[in-house]
Amino acid sequence: MRLLHTGDWHLGKRLYGADRAAEAEAALDELVALADAERVDAVLVAGDLLDRRLVDSAALGACLRALERLAEVAPVVAVTGNHDDPDLWTHLAPYLAARRIHVSGRVRPPAEAVATVATDAGPLHAAMLPWADPARMQLGGGAAARDARVRWADGVGELVRRYSAEAAARRREAGGAAVLVGHLMIERALAGGGERELTMGISYVVSSAALPADLDYIALGHVHRPQPLPGVAAPGRYCGSPMALDFSEDNHPKSAVIAEVAGDTTTVREVPLTAAAPLVRIRGPLGGLGALASAHPAGAWFACEVELEGPVMDLVRQVRDAVPRALRVEAVYPQAAAAAGDEGGGDGGDGPARSLPDLYAEWVARGGRELTAARASAFAAAIAGAGSPDDEG
Repeated sequence: MRLLHTGDWHLGKRLYGADRAAEAEAALDELVALADAERVDAVLVAGDLLDRRLVDSAALGACLRALERLAEVAPVVAVTGNHDDPDLWTHLAPYLAARRIHVSGRVRPPAEAVATVATDAGPLHAAMLPWADPARMQLGGGAAARDARVRWADGVGELVRRYSAEAAARRREAGGAAVLVGHLMIERALAGGGERELTMGISYVVSSAALPADLDYIALGHVHRPQPLPGVAAPGRYCGSPMALDFSEDNHPKSAVIAEVAGDTTTVREVPLTAAAPLVRIRGPLGGLGALASAHPAGAWFACEVELEGPVMDLVRQVRDAVPRALRVEAVYPQAAAAAGDEGGGDGGDGPARSLPDLYAEWVARGGRELTAARASAFAAAIAGAGSPDDEG
């Protein structure tokens, strides 16, 4: 049985105001062509089909068209992610099932959470685990944040075990393959930056020990960087997103996964995806940015760090004259940076420790995002309302 594993489409996402809908649809076309060329028996979509729960009708239309085109090749099994509206997909599920598209938007009992899907290679028993929203989990009223996170992880781990046991039992009875399709973060997974690391990536993490060893494949989404599942005995991967979604993803290639199940052996390979434009960070003097950009593909989008001796009027316009596809422009003053380094602001020396707001601002900028006044205010309020680690619980 040959499976195509994809996910984290995030359709409708804009980057610094740029509409990348055409790129996203090109990436989906590439996935459909891959499914057809590989003659896959089923397609596994591991969540975050859309970028926002407030649904963009154009993005939803593109998503439904892609799912239908994939289903013309092979049955589709999909779960919702933390960016998806679970109610929307729960209501759509009965209509999509008639088109060989099986979607799970809610955590359900094992007998309902495992779908047995007929494929050309035999039955596929798919345990479907959508994003388990902490707000809907029974974590105990008044629990400290740390206790709530532990209870969430324990609860999701138990769901994984029960779902997987149900899928494995069906495989023993009817043959075929048993897989888990889920949207979650497991410990030691390497985040790509666009997964909201301060919340989802750190707070809501499941132990790799919770993932079973006796499934034929584990298809996970939520992490945008393609990678194997750390500490997991069963074959499985994070497929990653099919296109770079922000500039924190400029340093890893995009791909989909082909998993082939033959008896007790599963072979896994990554297939590069190149339809969407790459995101590139460049740094240099204003006069040299054009040459730096020309070394990259013509369709690339750029984040430009401009090395300056002092402020320059109308900097963004000048940068975009030189690099028309520059989405982000940031001034860098080397003398000020050197002075900060001399004060011990990050080199590990004996200088004064950097403040949490400064570290947070650096983290936001490194992730390709903008530190808005609202975001800075929310972070300051969070610090003010937090006690020391010993106070938690």
